[in-house]
Amino acid sequence: MKILLLVALAAISASAADPQLAAAIKAGQRATAIEMIAKKSVDVNAAEADGSTPLLWAANLNDADLASRLLKAGANPKVRNQLGSTPLAEAALNANTEMIKALLDAGADPNAAGPDGQTPLMIVARTANVAAAKLLLDKGANPNLKEAQREQTALMWAAASSQGPMMRELLAHGAEVDAKSAIDLMTPLVSGEPRAQPRPPGGMTAMLFAVREGCMDCVKALLQKGAKIDLPDPEGVTPLISAVFNAHFDVAKYLIDQGANVNRWDWWGRTPLYLAVDYNTLPHGGRPDQPSLDETLPIDIVRILLEKGANPNIQLKLFPPFRATGNDRGLDGMLTIGTTPLLRAAKGLDAPAIKLLLEHGAIVDLPNSQGMTPTLAASGMGSTDADTRGYFTTSDVQDRSIASLELLLAHGGELNGRAARFEQAPLHGAAFWGWNDVVEYLLKKGADINLKDSRGFTAVDYAMGRAGGNSRGGQRIDVHKDTADLLISKGGVAGTPIPQAGARGGAPGR
Repeated sequence: MKILLLVALAAISASAADPQLAAAIKAGQRATAIEMIAKKSVDVNAAEADGSTPLLWAANLNDADLASRLLKAGANPKVRNQLGSTPLAEAALNANTEMIKALLDAGADPNAAGPDGQTPLMIVARTANVAAAKLLLDKGANPNLKEAQREQTALMWAAASSQGPMMRELLAHGAEVDAKSAIDLMTPLVSGEPRAQPRPPGGMTAMLFAVREGCMDCVKALLQKGAKIDLPDPEGVTPLISAVFNAHFDVAKYLIDQGANVNRWDWWGRTPLYLAVDYNTLPHGGRPDQPSLDETLPIDIVRILLEKGANPNIQLKLFPPFRATGNDRGLDGMLTIGTTPLLRAAKGLDAPAIKLLLEHGAIVDLPNSQGMTPTLAASGMGSTDADTRGYFTTSDVQDRSIASLELLLAHGGELNGRAARFEQAPLHGAAFWGWNDVVEYLLKKGADINLKDSRGFTAVDYAMGRAGGNSRGGQRIDVHKDTADLLISKGGVAGTPIPQAGARGGAPGR
């Protein structure tokens, strides 16, 4: 008799654990599932091998009616499968407000996190479903919990997804406005790529996420709740620097108007002014940068920053990381330690920016660590056609060079001063590119036609390609015979090369 009873109990247990209801819902056999629930012929909590219950599948499939039937039949809303997923997390993923309410009313834990630490509120925060977030918050969801991998809060998720109204709801329920994500000093990846590969350092606030995405509404919501406007990441990148770096110029203007520090620099020495100048001349070519759609232009930011007291003479401390948009491959070796906004503007032949900078006290020929000066850079020296900052093959390039040189020379730029690695002058740069109009302009200004660089080369040698190549690494030599003939017709002569110890190839001035 005892053996028969054990067998019967085992049979009942097996029947109770039969996951046929979960299987039916997963397979989309809704009518069959409803009939099973109505007849009470199955255990509504019977899970599949991975722990997935009928209620979890109903939530996954976004079926609020089926979920309601299961809850009324006694389904447990707190059960999670082996992957850590709960019905509430699935409902949040679908942003199903009706189902979220039903689950919460049935006792689901609003703070139940998955194995990665993500809570239902974090999931909802990425969407525009403010009503769903309010349900969770009103039931006790903690807006300041952090997920496990990067320690990001729901407010950060909302900011990264440009959800301004969602952020206001979270802030109204006590979200910490200046909370930071984890600092993440990632181990460099193994790669054959020789150029530097900067990695995000973490330490992000909701404000930094918001400006990165260009979400004006998000930025306003945070500032209204007292967010620190200059709080940087671990590399010193402030919200204003990030806004300009990511080409969100409307947001940058708003931050300046709200009192952001215009002279803070980051780890590399980049100021908002340097970056605004940098973005004012986007490369032209087969893979140009994606232009900003903002009403505010980079040159507007340059002007506003200078009017607010930005220092035009702050120099880069390190070679800067690649820009955030377009084809930036880090080829601009001139823009290294010691580079000022004026040198960057001169490299891009950006006369409007040069004018503003000089009017606000920029030192005209402050050199970088390579000895490169703005006047020399405006002649084209130190650049190659592979550079991604500035462009040198467009039809107006000589006009832009002359306009830039006119401003620099009028403010004391050295016409015959020898600078950079090989002690070159502006005439050498113009001859190197074959810019005949610039050559004639410089000669009319009094340029020494036979001035030699430290290797003994004159402008004629530069025109003939004897002083270095024009492409990256100097592999391609461009000969401009018409430029050489022009110089010779005006008294120019070739120089006598001076042997250089340990000389290398490459673009002149590098």
